[in-house]
Amino acid sequence: MLGVALLVSTVTIAQKSLFSNISTTDQYTGYRSVIDSDNDGVYEIRDRLFVVKFKLKTLTTGEGYSILATVEKGNNKGKTSTIDLVEGNFTCKGYPYESLIKDKSKNESIVAIGDYVFFLKGVSDDGTSYTSIDEVYIKEGASGGNNSDKPKKKKLSFKEKMQALKNASTPGATSANYGSEHKALESQNLRKLITDYLVAMKAKQNGRTAAEKQSDKNILNAKEAIALKAKEKRDAEKAKNDAEWAEAKRYNDSIKATPEHQDLERRKRQNEANYQSRNGGAQGKVTIYNKSGKDIYIYQNGARNGTRINVNSSTKVDCSSNYTYKFDSNAGGSGSACYNANSGCGKSVTVN
Repeated sequence: MLGVALLVSTVTIAQKSLFSNISTTDQYTGYRSVIDSDNDGVYEIRDRLFVVKFKLKTLTTGEGYSILATVEKGNNKGKTSTIDLVEGNFTCKGYPYESLIKDKSKNESIVAIGDYVFFLKGVSDDGTSYTSIDEVYIKEGASGGNNSDKPKKKKLSFKEKMQALKNASTPGATSANYGSEHKALESQNLRKLITDYLVAMKAKQNGRTAAEKQSDKNILNAKEAIALKAKEKRDAEKAKNDAEWAEAKRYNDSIKATPEHQDLERRKRQNEANYQSRNGGAQGKVTIYNKSGKDIYIYQNGARNGTRINVNSSTKVDCSSNYTYKFDSNAGGSGSACYNANSGCGKSVTVN
């Protein structure tokens, strides 16, 4: 009877939900190299990371939705990482028998079983199997749980014994220095431990009552409420910005409507026209075409040297001056008028 009672107790503990399994009072030590090289379900656990402590948050209706991990020992002490179902890119189903949280962006899932928190890769769509273990966090004082599935110890070859000695002396390699909790976890068939847990929890999820299924809806409702609140905030900020722009435009339009501003704009336009005229802008030039049948020479008012325009050619000159032309640059007199100052800026005239 005692044996049966202990077995029932172990099964009950193993099948606790994800948020019920994670301790918020104990510390956990992380390891990032969890490898089953011979695919027998027993993993080598190496590369110790740091010690963390978890903090959980729950909805007012009781469902867990946030896991905050804070580094308490090791590198990056004080650094935090958060898994948030309501505000983050994560999903969790099956409340109140939730077994894992999926990270959509990394194809990674978080599972908590007894004294351990596992980060799994390649969890199946139905949540009952996985391909590999990415990281594991072991609770301080972990007992190792039920070791009935511990495989028989293999006989090592001479080569394997030498490799084991080498590993023991290598920093980060599996070693007794990692403590009894680590050794207890390495002694278990983790594939069976994790798979059995996922399958058992899936069975519980499938057998939920309508009232229990409401918990999944509570998470979705909270997520939608946060999304709606964020949208309302964005809309309010946009409305505020639009109002500020509208007020600025109204003020600017009122300034532009004053006689003083209109006179300023007129003077600016005149200054620009004068500038273009002085500096060869498009509106400060006139084009003179030579269609006379001979080469001609044009003279700006007061100038002694002329500019040659070959027959059937043209040139652009300052439109603010008078111009005359001659067929012979050595001929006396002022020549014949071909353009009057400011009479055709931006246009053209033709000498026939």
